[in-house]
Amino acid sequence: MKVEIFHNVAKDDSGRLLGFFGYQPDHNVVKVFEYNTAPLPGYTLSDVAEDAFRVGNGVDNKSDDYFRRELRTLSVGDLVRIEGQWFRCDAVGWSGLVDDPNDITKAHEGEHGTQPWKDEE
Repeated sequence: MKVEIFHNVAKDDSGRLLGFFGYQPDHNVVKVFEYNTAPLPGYTLSDVAEDAFRVGNGVDNKSDDYFRRELRTLSVGDLVRIEGQWFRCDAVGWSGLVDDPNDITKAHEGEHGTQPWKDEE
């Protein structure tokens, strides 16, 4: 099962990140990490998203690879795509998205804590 982590990079007019207030449909996102996993029997996609949260917060065996890329932690307002289905990280838990977000990975040059994923990685 393919899991992809996206950082919310939306900013206000003063350059402050907006994602910490929650994802909004007009926010830009950048893919920063991907991995494959075999979920445990009975796992839901929300459980897999929760595993991605652990990866992006240093409590999983894949976390070393995540932080080796000098990424910030996965936080409220960030997104996870699991086998093509989108989920947003809420203050508590995960919510599915109806529409695809504005993925600007290919055009993003990177910034402190957010480095775009390249398919050859």
